[in-house]
Amino acid sequence: MPVLKLFSNLLCAALLLGRTPAMAETVETPLALTAALEGKQLVAEASGNGRDQLSLTLRNPSSAGVAVTIPAGLIAEARDKTGRVVVLRKAETSVPPKGAVEVALPVAALSSKNATSTQPFTLTAASEPKLGPLLDYLAGQPDAPRSTAQLAIFCLLENMTYGQWLQTLADPPGAAPATTTHPTPAEITQAVDVLGLLRQLAPQQSFAIASDSELKLRALRNPWCRVKAMQIYGLSLGDGAIPPDLGQLLHTKPGDNCPICRQRALMEKAAAGDL
Repeated sequence: MPVLKLFSNLLCAALLLGRTPAMAETVETPLALTAALEGKQLVAEASGNGRDQLSLTLRNPSSAGVAVTIPAGLIAEARDKTGRVVVLRKAETSVPPKGAVEVALPVAALSSKNATSTQPFTLTAASEPKLGPLLDYLAGQPDAPRSTAQLAIFCLLENMTYGQWLQTLADPPGAAPATTTHPTPAEITQAVDVLGLLRQLAPQQSFAIASDSELKLRALRNPWCRVKAMQIYGLSLGDGAIPPDLGQLLHTKPGDNCPICRQRALMEKAAAGDL
């Protein structure tokens, strides 16, 4: 009985601290990924397609759990040197003792010329300072589409033209895109979002895509982004019109109740006779 009472007291004390004795053994202080790899606490293997996929497998050879932080801005390079990708947002995970976890990281290509075949990747210590403001922005925009971030990266690093952007929309990338399908209204809206971001993130820099006449015409004709496009291109919004926030993305993802999704839902309801 005294032994049971002693165990009960210990258990109560642990619960008051918000954890059981077993939980106390698994509490880990997060490590930076580079520190965990250099200290041999973890072993990493990565594979990706050089475009929008990077899968990271972390193995823990020790008898203690390891919590790790994977930073935004981490750059991985294809094993055959045909492309590099950058992690867009910070990720965190915990690897159990003698175990492994797989993490799918949000990434974008650092070059429009990246090879797109799936292959092993190697984590590097490189960084891209020009992307710092964009990565800071994305940290507060968890629903920002990867395709929007991708075009912004191409503009910041390559000063991509409108025609070059259309080639990235083709399947396979680089082929001539079908003019009847690309760019879609949503893609034009994302391009307008990127123009707003570039004006915020690099106000002193000029970008080729911002001066393209075809993109301007399509943006001004697109009801999803016309008002924002008018402000970006310096056109009068009319008396009493409220200028949009250039940093506010018009489109994030299907179903997230953004202006585009709301308009699409209304159009679908009208077509179905629900209005």
